[in-house]
Amino acid sequence: MRTQLKDTIQQIALLITFVAIPSLLSSQMVQVKPSTPLPEDNIAATEFTAMLKEAWTFIKDESENYTNAIGKKTEFETTAEFEKRSVVARQQYLAKIAKYSKDKKFDQRVIGVVLKANLNQYDADNQVYSVSCPSVIEAPYNIPTVTTEIPQNAYVGLADSIRMGYRTSSIYLKFNPYFRWQVGRDIARTAKDDETNIFFRIRFKVDMNQGESRKGSRFAVLPQQVMLFNQRTNTVYWEQTIR
Repeated sequence: MRTQLKDTIQQIALLITFVAIPSLLSSQMVQVKPSTPLPEDNIAATEFTAMLKEAWTFIKDESENYTNAIGKKTEFETTAEFEKRSVVARQQYLAKIAKYSKDKKFDQRVIGVVLKANLNQYDADNQVYSVSCPSVIEAPYNIPTVTTEIPQNAYVGLADSIRMGYRTSSIYLKFNPYFRWQVGRDIARTAKDDETNIFFRIRFKVDMNQGESRKGSRFAVLPQQVMLFNQRTNTVYWEQTIR
């Protein structure tokens, strides 16, 4: 009887070992995973800039047309007539913006823009790789009639600057000065060997919705996700959803 009980206890202990050890090992391993690319997931910064400027210019032109259409209340126009004319002009303006956005599929598209990542220095003691991203995305700047917006978040920003006497606006990654990538030595070494293919990818949506505001127009660029990945193998090393 004691022998049978001992055998049963040993079998239970062995079963627990088989279940617990793999779970422990998997929790300690750094995981990398292949990413399923979106249809527009590897767009260059210059291509995205052209897309943004085209959409921004459309809003700017239609905003100016809307303002001119309203004008001022004329001498022989009642206040009620002026207000009705203003409402009609705004409805037409919003309809044009909505049609353009739908035609460009901005209501559906999530656009992945790639920026080169530089693997600067690996700290083997702490298993941290310092990664920089000197590249930026040129973006439309603010003017009195159109405001370019990126919602406040921890990873992607928008900044104006003066370059060679010209005003510019840039979308950039907010790493100051490095992104600290927590990664095991083997994966870090493999990434370094293939550094030419290591990029950051930022996934964006373009929002041209004007809402109910009547004080100028808005042009919003909404970062959805940021990741560090290998463009050749489409392996994601790190990713973060942006809310």
